[in-house]
Parts: sequence; structure tokens; C-alpha cells
Amino acid sequence: MFDFEKLSASKLYAAPHVERVVEFSPPGIDMQNISKVLSLAVDARCTSAEPFDGYAEVAGRTGFRLTYLDREGNPKGVDLSAEFSVRADGEFIPTDNLTADINVVETDVQADDALKLSAVLDVSVCAIRREELNILVDAEGCYKTSKDIYLPSFIASKTTASPFDAEQDAGGEVTSVLSMTTECIMKKAEATDGGASCAATVVSTVTYVEGGEIKQRRFEIDLEEELGLEGVRQGDAVSVQACIKNAKLVLQGVTDDNVLRVEGEAGFKIRVFRLDTHSIVSDIFNLSNETEITYEECDFTCFDGCGYFVEKAGGTAMLGDNRAAGIAVSAIPYAHAVTTKASLEDDGTLSVEGIVNADIIYTDENGFNSVRTEIPFSLSLTSEKQLSKRLKVGVQVQKISAELRREREIDIDMLLAISVCGFSTLEVSYISDVTLGEEKAQNTSGISLYIARGGDGLLDLCKALTAMPDDILAQNPNLEFPLAEGQRIVYFRHLEM
Repeated sequence: MFDFEKLSASKLYAAPHVERVVEFSPPGIDMQNISKVLSLAVDARCTSAEPFDGYAEVAGRTGFRLTYLDREGNPKGVDLSAEFSVRADGEFIPTDNLTADINVVETDVQADDALKLSAVLDVSVCAIRREELNILVDAEGCYKTSKDIYLPSFIASKTTASPFDAEQDAGGEVTSVLSMTTECIMKKAEATDGGASCAATVVSTVTYVEGGEIKQRRFEIDLEEELGLEGVRQGDAVSVQACIKNAKLVLQGVTDDNVLRVEGEAGFKIRVFRLDTHSIVSDIFNLSNETEITYEECDFTCFDGCGYFVEKAGGTAMLGDNRAAGIAVSAIPYAHAVTTKASLEDDGTLSVEGIVNADIIYTDENGFNSVRTEIPFSLSLTSEKQLSKRLKVGVQVQKISAELRREREIDIDMLLAISVCGFSTLEVSYISDVTLGEEKAQNTSGISLYIARGGDGLLDLCKALTAMPDDILAQNPNLEFPLAEGQRIVYFRHLEM
């Protein structure tokens, strides 16, 4: 009589953000040989995320790339790394499917008696949980009303890796490599019938010494992936988590004519989501028997998709009066963006604010020097697609350049890559159980009068008058639903004598 189905739905849950301070004092560093720190570049990535009852354990690796001057005034560089772990408390269960995003918020270096490197990390953990809902989809022998509901589904996931490589002529002999920073910037992610297509750009910046000067080479390597994913349809929402799994610099060529070769591997974790439509029974009425109906409600956070933008930004850095006047900018070995505010205006415009922290190495009358600057940015973005009210916005520095003007002013130009992921809240109500009880006592009155409440429907009339809808409508053919407040409905009952 009552037909129930187990319908699958996927819940997204994001735990509160956790801050983790990573402090690292590398052994074997001769502090007597460090006269001045020029730059500290820091990145961090997740290596594992495991769910438990009530919390998640996240492990990762922080990379530190230190550029400094030795006692003879020669620029040097060293790469260091530190492992870390963090616990994120939340409503996790062991079967959750987890992702963890790790962003560098602040960095610092102390080079007094000992070298101490530190970074403040922001860790956010998101869980995907599959649930089965017992939902009434049909009922025979009853008057029923139906409706369509939407349930979010986690369709498919896949992890893949893409190798990359590129090379450039250094134009001379490289005497020292100071640092290399590499990021993977997403450009596109969309579902296809039976798969997903994504595009990204690997941006690698190599800072090195050639001919006694600090120089830079910037690499942009485009990557495209076409993946087969069973069950995926065009129009599904695609989420991609991209990272650099490994990257290295290889010096090639001959003496006095080196070639810089960057090679490595980018990792992509693709997830596909969909809103499925289901026709269900929203309410029932049984004339002959009492019915006990269990209604349930649940909330879902739905992933709506991502958009990708590239915008220009800029600013000015000032050298203090206690510094010697600058001569020329040599390199920017570190530039990292932090988003401080993102909001969607009523007209659909997305406003994004934040700060870019950058280390600028320049020359003055004393040789090499550096300044760390904070460059605020404020962006206004428009999209052809409608954006969600709930947004997760990430900003990466795709390109940065600087030029010294008027000895103490440094003009900075940037290209910022912005990723925008949208989420919405979905409320679903349904019947999860029906119990058929004893026979109803029949209404023996010859006539019944019902005074409507505003918004009443036909099923409300059936319950109030203890009558089937066809009989009520036969006597009241001009009824329009929903009923108006105070509307009177008369029903004549045919009784056997």
C-alpha cells in the first residue's frame, strides 16, 4: 500500500578553521655565515587527512626557502622543510570522505644566535558524507499529493597527476640558485558526458645568481586533463583541488651558457556533484482508517560549482628614511596573497579584498638589500554565471613585477588569479514512515461546514470533512486553492436510511 525507497544524498560539512603555528630551527646552519636575510618563501600542503569520531587528523609539509647574504656579501639560498600535524574538531565520523585546504597566513624568520623559521597556517577541513533517506514515493488506496524534491549527490571522484617541464636560457653561467617557488593555478573545470575536463597553469619562479647579479626566470606551463568518470553528465558541478606534488630545477647547457630546466608533477583531485530530482508523496489522506504519518526535515549544503578569474592589481612600497636610497629592483622571490573579505553584492558583483605579502630584493650603495611589503588589493568581479551567496574565495599571485622610482618608491604590478567556489543551502521535507491504524468512526452528520484557514489545500479539506476529494469537488466545483482566510465550504453527506 505504501511504497518507500532508499534515496541517496550527500552532505557537505565544513569544520571550524584551525590555526597551526609551525616553528622550525634547522640543525647544521652556521649563523656566523649569515649576515642578512633577504627573503623567506613559505608554502604548505596536505599529505593526508583521516576522519575519526568527532575530529580529523591532518598531516602536511611546510616548505621554507631562505635567501640570505653570507659574510662576504654573496647571495645564498637554502631549501628546508618541516612536517606538521593538526587536529580539527568537528562532527566527523570514520566513513567521511575528507579534503583539507592549508593556507599560509603569516611567515617570520629570526636569525640571531640561532635560525628560527615560523609560519602560521590556516587549516580548513571539509567532509562528504553519504546518507540514505527512507522516503515515501507512492501510496495506493489513499488520496495523495506529490511534489519534486532535490537531493545533492556525490557522483564520482578521481585523483590524477600531470608531469610538467619547461626550460629557458639563463644567458650566462649560474653560480648559485637561491630559490624556486612553484604553484598550480586552476583555470577551468567542467563536467562532460562521461568525464571531466580541467585546465591549469603551473607558475614557477626561479631566483638565481649570474654574473654577480640576482636574476629571475619565470615559467608558465599550461596543463590540460580529460578524465573519464563513470556516471558524470554535462552540467554537473566539478570541484578540483590542485597542488604541486614535486618540482625541481635542473641546470643544463655548457659553461657560460646555462639552461634552466623546471620539471615536476602537479596533482589534481577531482570531485563531481549533482542535484538529483525525485518525485515523492508530500501528504496522504485515508478515509477509512486512522493514519500516523512521520514527517522529517533535513538540511544540505550543496556545492554549486567554481568560477575562475584573472585580474590586475598594483601598489607602491616605500623604503624608510633610515635606509639607503635604492638603485634597482633585482627580484621578487616570494609573493603570497591572503583573502581578508569576500562578499556578493545585490547586483551580482563579487567584491574581494585582501593583502599580498611580497619580498623585494633590490640594490643600493651597499649592495643587495630587501624589503617585505604588504600590498592591499580590492577587486570587483562580474560573472556570466549566477554566483552563490555562500562563497569560498582563494587568490594566488600569478605574476608580479616591480620597478624602482624616485629612489625610495617601488611600483608593483600584479596579475591575481581568483577561484570562487559557490555553495547553497537546501531544505528537504519528506514522509519517512506511515502507520495504518484502526478504522475511523464515520461522520454521520448530514451536513458539514468548514471555515478555511488561509492557505488551506484540498487535502486539508478532506481531513476536516472526512470526505474524499472527488466528492468535495463535485459539490464545490468552483473552489480555488489555496483557500482564502474565512472561506466557507459546505459539504452534504448522503446517508443511508
